[in-house]
Amino acid sequence: MFALVTSTYTVSNDTASAASVEQTRFLQLYNQLKDPANGYYSPEGIPYHSVETLISEAPDYGHMTTSEAYSYWIWLEALYGYYTNDWSSLEDAWDNMEKYIIPINEGDGKEEQPTMSYYNPNSPATYAAEKSQPDQYPSLLSGQYATGKDPLDAELKQTYGTNQTYQMHWLLDVDNWYGYGNLLNSNHTATYVNTFQRGEQESVWEAIPHPSQDDKTFGKANEGFMSLFTKETNTPAAQWRYTSASDADARVVQAMYWAKSLGYDNDVYLNKAEKMGDYLRYTMYDKYFQQIGSAADGSPSAGNGKNASHYLLSWYTSWGGGLGQTGNWAWRIGASHAHQGYQNVVAAYALSEQEGGLIPSSPTAQQDWETSLTRQLEFYTWLQSTEGAIAGGATNSWDGAYNAYPAGTSTFYDMAYQDAPVYHDPPSNNWFGMQAWGIERIAELYYILASNGDTSSENFQMAKQVIENWIDWSVDYSFANERPVTDSDGYYLDSQQNRILGGINPQVATVSAPGEYWIPSNLEWDGQPNTWNGYSNATPNAGLTVVTRNPGQDAGVLGSYVKALTFFSAGTKAELGNYSSLGVEAHQLAKSLLDAAWGYNDGVGITTIEARADYNRYFTKEVFFPIGWSGTFGQGNTIPGNQTIPSDPAKGGNGVYAGYTDIRPNITSDPDWQYLVDKYNTSWNPQTKQWDDGAPEFTYHRFWSQVDIATAYAEYDRLIQGGNSGPVTPVAPLAPTNVTATAGDAEVTLTWKKVTSADQYAIHRSTNAVGPFTQIATTSSLSYADSAVTNNTTYYYVITATNTVGTSPNSLVVSATPTDVPVAVTGDLKVLYRTNDTNPNDNQFRPQFQIVNTGTQSVALSDVKLRYYYTIDGEQTQQFNADYAVVGSSNISGSFVKLNPAVSGADYYLEISFGSGAGSLAPGASSGEIQIRINKTDWSNFNETNDYSYDATKTSYSEWERTPLYLGGTLVWGLQP
Repeated sequence: MFALVTSTYTVSNDTASAASVEQTRFLQLYNQLKDPANGYYSPEGIPYHSVETLISEAPDYGHMTTSEAYSYWIWLEALYGYYTNDWSSLEDAWDNMEKYIIPINEGDGKEEQPTMSYYNPNSPATYAAEKSQPDQYPSLLSGQYATGKDPLDAELKQTYGTNQTYQMHWLLDVDNWYGYGNLLNSNHTATYVNTFQRGEQESVWEAIPHPSQDDKTFGKANEGFMSLFTKETNTPAAQWRYTSASDADARVVQAMYWAKSLGYDNDVYLNKAEKMGDYLRYTMYDKYFQQIGSAADGSPSAGNGKNASHYLLSWYTSWGGGLGQTGNWAWRIGASHAHQGYQNVVAAYALSEQEGGLIPSSPTAQQDWETSLTRQLEFYTWLQSTEGAIAGGATNSWDGAYNAYPAGTSTFYDMAYQDAPVYHDPPSNNWFGMQAWGIERIAELYYILASNGDTSSENFQMAKQVIENWIDWSVDYSFANERPVTDSDGYYLDSQQNRILGGINPQVATVSAPGEYWIPSNLEWDGQPNTWNGYSNATPNAGLTVVTRNPGQDAGVLGSYVKALTFFSAGTKAELGNYSSLGVEAHQLAKSLLDAAWGYNDGVGITTIEARADYNRYFTKEVFFPIGWSGTFGQGNTIPGNQTIPSDPAKGGNGVYAGYTDIRPNITSDPDWQYLVDKYNTSWNPQTKQWDDGAPEFTYHRFWSQVDIATAYAEYDRLIQGGNSGPVTPVAPLAPTNVTATAGDAEVTLTWKKVTSADQYAIHRSTNAVGPFTQIATTSSLSYADSAVTNNTTYYYVITATNTVGTSPNSLVVSATPTDVPVAVTGDLKVLYRTNDTNPNDNQFRPQFQIVNTGTQSVALSDVKLRYYYTIDGEQTQQFNADYAVVGSSNISGSFVKLNPAVSGADYYLEISFGSGAGSLAPGASSGEIQIRINKTDWSNFNETNDYSYDATKTSYSEWERTPLYLGGTLVWGLQP
């Protein structure tokens, strides 16, 4: 047991006095997480997986991080904003997430999905079968089954102007410990990496960490790491590839739903959550877009539209593309396997219901999420065991290879039941945390629907049935201030010392243990559910049972479990007007568990000592490499090295096994490594495969775990104790920020960012930069068009926000000069522009274009000319280079024209012409990408910041009127300076 130590780090914001012990403890844990001395965050502000570094679970090093950690960070800041009315930390967390783990151009000009525009939704990827053992990899890219069509790409591009996926890559090497470096954004230390790639049996002990941006610098010469995973007829191409974990992105949406429900109102970030939810729909699709259920007999059929969607949150979605000059390709896959622990009914509710408030902008998104909400609830109902625990899940691809389902397999919407979807080492549904994660969200939805008065819908009935049965089961195996009696194998015992092997309402024997808490750790499954035929026809699963084992003290799982108890209890009161008897039991248990857990706070967080019996695997040889494969790891070593052993032929491979340290030699420099070595040498018995003198023990402060338990205190306070929502006394709003003034013809348009608690905004104007300012209008919107202005006069503005308490200070001053603005020409041709030039002050500039024919007649490109206006910044001879063009670089030419007189933003323009070999643009067709590069012969620098045609913010192709286009010498698109 740990003595309580209170951190001296304090919240900088003035908060209301705590209404309960739980609120105080939430804020203390928040302080501990944010205290730099405790080591939860990297120098780039990224949350580590754990404070400690010698740890191997999903991440194989403590200073990795996951999308899961980021999603918990968003949740933490949502509740902090609720208590303090300070939402800036929530926005800071989102900005950090967008910068480091969502692989997009976050405004720094670095393209992290550089070739996604080449993706063909009619041919998303090439089929390769999953294998049962890592030893059977690489898997042949055979194309045995034609992929179906991707029905989302077109509408996402139409909605957002790009198909670059707005989701988190799941694994980040925060300190570049592996040594691969961030290839596509060298300004970042944090590096995108991946591990699991080789089937259901590959554990963290058998995985090979590799870069997600693989230009073949590391790995096997001329092959990189690709040849470990897939086999091709040609040499593998340099490529980037990312994988998102659906539960993490869904948890972000869930947290933003609660932020919005609890008072957060900045549409900029709420819209980002909607966008993340829009792209999250890719996890609803079969891996290769095969029709759901079509492979039951081993003969899958390619999907066409939504018939490839199972409407569940699967394990992942992945996407990638080429690197370099020949990298004009991209791909995307979904996942065929759905696990109960990954479902998120709150996210589905938020993204589909008006009351949820986060409906995405794409045309079919709301309907998809509405279908998904019901489908997920049906999934849980289908998987509920006799006792109440939730079984594993289902797959649309048996063995990951679309094999025929075994005879007698239960199905759910024609998908086959699996007790351990996705991975088997250890089995994916044995951990109680998978129960607590998913079911906590069911409890939330039950509370939400009951609070909204929806107590008769089928969705409510399913949520209530599932959560009641689950709570009734779980409370029988959870204890505060007493310890359950178990045998040496971890089975719970009754008062007669008999093993409890399932059943309803078991009577677990206990002994008094003041200050302790215990919840289940592991489950054993038997049988399968009944084949699903709709909720109205559902019957209890008499043939599906669970044995509950191994009481444990995982603080993170405890947090999720307490939240499930809390939301369920609050839901019974919302539904019935008072707590049900089970609701009372639930919140009393939650309170007791929280009180006991606080005694384990060591000043850095709530944690217990863990015995890690699996750590003998640090010293085993089990990482498979195919025969003849040798390459370079990022830490400078050759892998697999010269200390390997032959692989086991029974596992289907021909190669060698290397060990953990053979792959990652730097782990031997970890400060805890020698302790582990000594413990292994003195306690591990290789004959019995047991730790004779006890397994090694570690104390871990996992970021997600600390957030889970911290938010449990907050939610108990909010829902049961009636905790407050911020400052007790209302205050006047803060000054508006992000104010912009845009000049038009006899008009100035003003915009600003929403201010929390503001009722109205007042617009003040002056013709002098220092005032005085006169109020000219009030509005409740976030923009105002001032049309009482005269062209060629400069106007200055400040904005204030008001509510019933008072008025904010003035915003910063902005100005604009209205002018008679020429109108851009639009016709049957248009220009799309982007730049990947991240340094506007270097010795080259690199615009990129596409020309699109929106008319009904073909156009010969030889009749087309495109202009790009710029300043030369020092008269010199110039050189034109066509680095790449789909129509052929040899068909592109450029000439430089000096403007006399010069105009604002330009003293030259580049005129791009096309040879006859470029062909014609058919109606609806695009020229494809045209990459241009200009330099001066003395290689002196340009200054592009003031160039008329340059726009550093356009890092994805979009219409750009400042690159005018001419057909037969006539301006048909855009605007000349």
